[in-house]
Amino acid sequence: MTDNKYAQTATMVKEGYEAKAGLEALARAGKNMQLKGHVHEIMFKDMYNANPFNFIQGKTAALTKSPTAPMRDIVMKQGGKVIGHAQLKDTVSSAGVRKTIEQIKAGHYNKTAVYGTKETVEKIGNRVTQPVKSTGISSETTKRIADKALGNAATLSTISSAIKSGGATGAVFGAGFEAVSSAVDVFNGKKDIGDAVEDVAVAGIKGGITGAAGAAASTVAAGAAGSAITAVTATTAGGALAATTAGAVVVAAAPVAIGFAAACAVCSFISDFWD
Repeated sequence: MTDNKYAQTATMVKEGYEAKAGLEALARAGKNMQLKGHVHEIMFKDMYNANPFNFIQGKTAALTKSPTAPMRDIVMKQGGKVIGHAQLKDTVSSAGVRKTIEQIKAGHYNKTAVYGTKETVEKIGNRVTQPVKSTGISSETTKRIADKALGNAATLSTISSAIKSGGATGAVFGAGFEAVSSAVDVFNGKKDIGDAVEDVAVAGIKGGITGAAGAAASTVAAGAAGSAITAVTATTAGGALAATTAGAVVVAAAPVAIGFAAACAVCSFISDFWD
């Protein structure tokens, strides 16, 4: 597998995970304006469960049964015993941040660990005494995933976020795998250090372009699919399909599926082009 094939695979895995998170959020909360908050909770839960240290210790995280639980979003367990709760915040608006600060000061989460997106934690700053930890997840990411799941039309902001995220993933994996390969070649005398450095740089550029293009295509395609579905469901036939249980599932999942398919197609095309 060439270095760009690794970058292509990494981008497709990333897009696949985002599609999974979006669909899980839809299944939990339906189509609502605050879907990005549910995406944040799902990503935090998945990160917690994927952490090897938590896995070794038998620690797991799960969403609360109610998607509207006021005091806690996540329950952490170890060996079937509850070891903690977490309340997650994903807000970047002044009003939202102010409300969160008021809730924390009022003692709503005294017995619950509070986590926020990177932007939320930055905006809250030191205005509360209770620690608000960062999940390391960006509000740009949760909004982009939620928009794709909802089939919202792509904006300059969401496309920019997709390009930045996808480009970074592709560049890291492209350059990373090439670095390992080139290091082996240098060690075996098949390549000098200068050529190795050049190859790693080129692999990073190729991977970055592949990842950025794939992520942007996914965002644009999901938005276009959502707009098309809205138009179709406005007709009698489309509305009848959406009214059925199976039809509703298909309609809800379509933007995510189409976005993922577009990302795979574009990544494959660009990777083949480079090769």
